[in-house]
Amino acid sequence: MPVPMPATLDSPTYATLTAMITPAIFMTANASLIISTSNRMARIVDRMRVLDDLGDKLSRGALDLDYLTLRLEHVHDQLGLLERRADRIRKALAALYLAFAHFVGTSLALAIDSLLWNWLALLPTLLAVIGVGLLLGASVNLAREAKGALSSNEAELRFYRSLHDRRRGGGTGSVAAVPGVEE
Repeated sequence: MPVPMPATLDSPTYATLTAMITPAIFMTANASLIISTSNRMARIVDRMRVLDDLGDKLSRGALDLDYLTLRLEHVHDQLGLLERRADRIRKALAALYLAFAHFVGTSLALAIDSLLWNWLALLPTLLAVIGVGLLLGASVNLAREAKGALSSNEAELRFYRSLHDRRRGGGTGSVAAVPGVEE
């Protein structure tokens, strides 16, 4: 009875498995982005809830703070910025999940293509290209969101510095630079 020879590295089985590794690497990177993006979304939602509560208390006069009108205007501006950031994150997450599905589809298409003797040769490539395109789009949205986060932080710093200047008697300070604030 002849002894079966082990599969060689250039056999179709190993070639298929090797080809399936590349989408798995994309899936790992993509999953990391999904986790970090979900965390960013959670932080935005938490911040929106805090500002919503603060805005409610300010509008009812339930807090013993100075410059209530300026503070309330600032809260409204910050909520608008957070709303735009949340929208970017939502779009990025949707693209990341779709990219993940395309990378899984690429792996499955490679396996099925191997079984069907290359009848689906273009499908795995097409799925991978779409997945990479979605990953690129999500990354661009995440970069825009990060820029928005920095802009929001800078606006908060300007606002609180202007309040500090007003308290020290520096006149109007730089409050005029805060959008929507009148003297």
